[in-house]
Amino acid sequence: MARKNGNGEGSRPRKRADGRWEARYWSEDGRRSVYGKTRKEVAEKLAKALVAEEEPRQEFMAVDITLGEFLAQYEDAVRDTMKRRSFETYLDIARLHLLPTLGNTKLADLTRGQVQRMYARKRDEGLSAARVRRIHGVLSAVLNHAVRWRLVEHNVCKEVSPPRVPPPEIRPFSLEEAKRFLVAVEGDRFEALYVLGLTSGMRFGELGGLFWSDMDLDRRILRVQRALITGHGRQTLEAPKTPGSRRRIDLTAKAVDALRRHSKQQQSEGFPVEGDALVFKNGAGNPVNPSHLICRSFKPLLKRAGLPETTFHAATRHTCCCILLLQGVNPRAVSLQLGHSSVAFTLQKYAHFLPGFGDGGAMDSALS
Repeated sequence: MARKNGNGEGSRPRKRADGRWEARYWSEDGRRSVYGKTRKEVAEKLAKALVAEEEPRQEFMAVDITLGEFLAQYEDAVRDTMKRRSFETYLDIARLHLLPTLGNTKLADLTRGQVQRMYARKRDEGLSAARVRRIHGVLSAVLNHAVRWRLVEHNVCKEVSPPRVPPPEIRPFSLEEAKRFLVAVEGDRFEALYVLGLTSGMRFGELGGLFWSDMDLDRRILRVQRALITGHGRQTLEAPKTPGSRRRIDLTAKAVDALRRHSKQQQSEGFPVEGDALVFKNGAGNPVNPSHLICRSFKPLLKRAGLPETTFHAATRHTCCCILLLQGVNPRAVSLQLGHSSVAFTLQKYAHFLPGFGDGGAMDSALS
């Protein structure tokens, strides 16, 4: 009869059906596994894991501080490690939700029930499931730090059930609606921004952070290098959202024509159209504020065109993706153009809009 390995003992590496190698071992916390691409890699990982199991465990240091006091320590620790938008999200959630409800609770006394009841109260107060889920994510990240610093033994958020968030409803334009939208934006101050957004699928922040030096209109190429981030009363230029967001995009003839007209307009207003000058600016020469553009330009354009109300990204980025896929463009090429993390993500997000792939040209022919 096979004997179960005891603590500190491991199994021989075995090859899994997915091609990876796996070895299992038992610890005080139960059965664990290590994985690798080769048998040797797994054997080395197993050896290190077994050595670690033999070392005495460092006990957590229960300290007499409140969650509010720890939040201040956490803020100092992560201030320079988070992207600005993520850090500002943390500050807002800590100030508006965590401190008022759980700030006076001893860190070591925080329970699953307290956290679960806070989520229920927030939902009763009218917060969306997505917002409560964001609160959950921030609190869990904070408590993970507390565990890592040996201030508490475990993260109670792992025992809590945050509300389920339904997938957001995306309402892109149909091909006919996209054409109507492009007709409506003709002559608008931000015509080139709308045309480029719809034909390239760039995010709003990427459009706002575009320099003239990022484009070669003669060769019809553009490189996404940065994004304009707006929040807490200021705007900054930062790295794109993900590593895959830093990418090259082939421009359509329609986008090139709109950008050339935009260049002449900017020159007539005395703005530079070369080097590190922003491509899109407001009348005062400052970066475009997304909320101002949507309220003062985008929504009136939709109304003028008789189009249903939708979001900027639905009208541009999501519409671009759907048109490209419907025109038969390779999904991998579409995924790369939009800066998605994977082809699977692209298809999972947009497949239900696609009754079938077409066999025509791509964006220029579709919108001609």
